[in-house]
Formats: sequence, structure tokens, C-alpha cells
Amino acid sequence: MKGILADVNVQGYVDYLVAILRAEPWRLFWDDLKISYLHFSDVGLDAKSPDTLVWESCQQRELVLITANRNQDDPESLEATIRARNTANSLPVLTIGDIQYLRHSRDYATRVIEKLLDTLDGIEALRGTGRLYLP
Repeated sequence: MKGILADVNVQGYVDYLVAILRAEPWRLFWDDLKISYLHFSDVGLDAKSPDTLVWESCQQRELVLITANRNQDDPESLEATIRARNTANSLPVLTIGDIQYLRHSRDYATRVIEKLLDTLDGIEALRGTGRLYLP
């Protein structure tokens, strides 16, 4: 895994989490991961890119997508894509369980960060799991 990619609908929230991670007391843990934090524009994706393209881009570039809770509204949705294309080697998608609560509760943000760091640290053992929730 080379990095994390913020889904376009949660970019500000992930920016917030990464800002916390780059400060004390989390900085050492973040730096130890040696990963990049990217936005859609960094990898050539458009805000309106279909979920299938986003997922495929993440898998090809070895990026873990961080998103909000997307459902399976149509055959091209992220959930449908994961179910149809996930393999034992696929990186999981990380979904923030309560995106609205994230900005309002530092305790919740801390729990998301702890789970994120733990997940990223052990990501190779989590390949093929499809979707994981934070926290």
C-alpha cells in the first residue's frame, strides 16, 4: 500500500483527520507508516468519476480509499463494485461510520484515528476484506 485517497465527498473530513495525524501526539505513528495522502486531482480523477473507476484506480495505484457510508443504489455503486470485483489481493475501502459526528466530537475523531492507524499498520493482512468501518 502506497497511500490513502480521500473520496470526494469526505475530503474535508479526511483533511481534518490527517492534520491531526501530522501533529503531536500522532505524528510519530503517521510518519512511521510512510504513506501519501492524496485527493482525486492528485490521481487524475474527477469529482464525478464513477465509483467503479475510483475503486479500480485505488487498486491499481495501491491506495486505500476513505469514504462515507455509500450504499448499493445501482450496479455501478461502490458497494456493488466491491462485491463484484473484490479479490483476495484487493485493498479494503475504509468507511467513516458517522461522518457528521466526526467534526463535533474530538473523542470520536480520536477513535477514528486510532482505528485508522491500526488498520493501515496491518493493511496487508486485511486485503480481500472489502469494506471496513472506522471506528
